[in-house]
Amino acid sequence: GHCHPKVLRALIEQAERLTLSSRAFYNDKFPVFAEYLTSMFGYDMMLPMNTGAEGVETAIKLARKWGYEKKNIPKNEALIVSCCGCFHGRTLGVISMSCDNDATRGFGPLVPGHLKVDFGDIDGLEKIFKEHGDRICGFLFEPIQGEAGV
Repeated sequence: GHCHPKVLRALIEQAERLTLSSRAFYNDKFPVFAEYLTSMFGYDMMLPMNTGAEGVETAIKLARKWGYEKKNIPKNEALIVSCCGCFHGRTLGVISMSCDNDATRGFGPLVPGHLKVDFGDIDGLEKIFKEHGDRICGFLFEPIQGEAGV
């Protein structure tokens, strides 16, 4: 549950030493953490994030890079498909995937390269992939609706 004494103790002990460290600077904990995670999951590398939106932004960057380097999508034509009704955060890149006018109003122009389909619309998703599949490098959605499902 919330505020478990063991978690609070660990948090306080760490906060007394260092609260946040950029990956641009060395600290003695990051290499141990990175080795633990890469070994556990069998990955070559890892990139920790502070927020979900930062994770989504990085996923978009990775998908686009893969699209250009591996799928040979022409420069600046990579597309990410996302579902209306999903919530991924409030950064400009992330709200560019949103269909929520309250989330996007007043922040344009939004980031290009996003196609949207209603959550659960399999026929609409299939149509998007048939029409744009050669330029699609990623599909990002929220399988369990969070904020949109409330």
